[in-house]
Amino acid sequence: MILLVPVSRFHVTYEVGIGRPYSRLEELVCRLIAEADQPVTLAQLRDTFQVHDRLLIESAVTLVRAGWAAMDLGVGLVVTEQGKQTLREGGRPHSTVVREAHTSLYMERVCGLLERESQARLNVRTLRDLRSAMSPIELKRSQVTVRNPRNSLSIGQAQGLLPHRQGEWIRWVAEPRMRTKANEFVPVAVDLPSRNVTGLPRSWEPLLSGPLLREAELRLEEVREFSNEELAQLVPGRPSAKPSARNTHIALPPDSTSPLHSVDDFLAAAHRAIEHAATSVLIMTPEIDSPGVQAWEPVLRAALERDVHIDILWGAGGEDGLAQLTRIAAQTAHGSVRSLRYNDRPAETISRIVIADHGIGSCTAVLGGRAMLSRRDPADCLLPGLLVSAPGVIAQLARAAAGWWAETPKQEFSAAIDRWRSLASRWEEDMRSPREQRPRARQADDLGDLNGYTSARVVLDVDCAMLDFESAAQAGEPDVIFRAYRSGGTDSDEGLGDISTVALRGAVALCLRDRPPV
Repeated sequence: MILLVPVSRFHVTYEVGIGRPYSRLEELVCRLIAEADQPVTLAQLRDTFQVHDRLLIESAVTLVRAGWAAMDLGVGLVVTEQGKQTLREGGRPHSTVVREAHTSLYMERVCGLLERESQARLNVRTLRDLRSAMSPIELKRSQVTVRNPRNSLSIGQAQGLLPHRQGEWIRWVAEPRMRTKANEFVPVAVDLPSRNVTGLPRSWEPLLSGPLLREAELRLEEVREFSNEELAQLVPGRPSAKPSARNTHIALPPDSTSPLHSVDDFLAAAHRAIEHAATSVLIMTPEIDSPGVQAWEPVLRAALERDVHIDILWGAGGEDGLAQLTRIAAQTAHGSVRSLRYNDRPAETISRIVIADHGIGSCTAVLGGRAMLSRRDPADCLLPGLLVSAPGVIAQLARAAAGWWAETPKQEFSAAIDRWRSLASRWEEDMRSPREQRPRARQADDLGDLNGYTSARVVLDVDCAMLDFESAAQAGEPDVIFRAYRSGGTDSDEGLGDISTVALRGAVALCLRDRPPV
């Protein structure tokens, strides 16, 4: 039997960076040299920054090679005209080259899974192609029902499939643009006696095979069997022996993850993240209500009084919670400028996350725990939660949140979107800078470290539905999974086919591994 899986094609424009961004220490050294009225010596740098001489010498050599500073032999370092001009313009020294790239991604419209057009060699057919091999009635009866109503693609889910060369990183991602709306199809051959489904990319098989087998059972009387020649014409075989690479594991800096075993641990970590924020805070919560907002109001106000931007992305809630946020935003505004921003329509996201930017390349994220800004049952707490201070991981979370915000109706021009995209790009670059002695973003010694875990992988949206399957199929020690959302189960014996993938919008999970990333 032939079934036609509807797919939508999205065009994605993005930027990749290559090179080594200069570190924050190198920038500060350059500014100190520029502001001094005489050449600066190594001893002066040592007294100012209180770090190892090796780091200071490396910074000085980097600035001299870049032309930002010059060495006056026997005297010290002086800034060059090039360095003065860039610093006057507010620039930061960098050796990063940025290039624009484009790709197309296909989303199947049953569960919402993605594949890259180029690597997967998807067997995508247009209606014109199919009409040459099927009658109009066969074409209509073979089309699988669209179950995923989303006509947009989140940046977070897309970023793990964007191709880039070794040594490059994803710097910026534009909103994916839909090019075809479920009017292209992937033909698959379903053999009910053997329970085999042929023609799907390997990455789609675990989640899609079950629904397609059930569709075939329901249509057994109305869809005819095709000959081997007809099958070979429509389904030439397995489209790819190797699925497109998803988000790879990110190397974790030492002591950058801490488990949160209790409600008190979570509350302490969330309060500390907001209280120590220097520029921005993002709160993702599945719902808001008036008592929940009022309970956190003192913490929010204290941060707003320090000129910290707070952005709240909420999934569902009543007008009473929204009214409280509106009141706080108006009362803490500086004239017409408001530092508290939030979506005024439900985003339908389900994760519980707090992200705080502490400045100077330092940031933290709190996953799981209590649903902030909501007075849910105290027993409704996702434990263990996780405290993370790895910039590469948090950058992916921030970029994903910006994407979900942009997907929310009437919110595409929110300033919060650009803010968290910019922070994500900055953290990505900081992750690739030499690790100088930065201020520790967390004080969680009493929480305990996840000793031995060396890498992490961020999993988003419908890809979270694959985690249980991947754990079962993974050879060796499985990853440790932390979910920032309340996960459901499957009520089917056909793999993962009955998971409500539409309800996984805004789902976030973090997979930790004790092996170095390959």
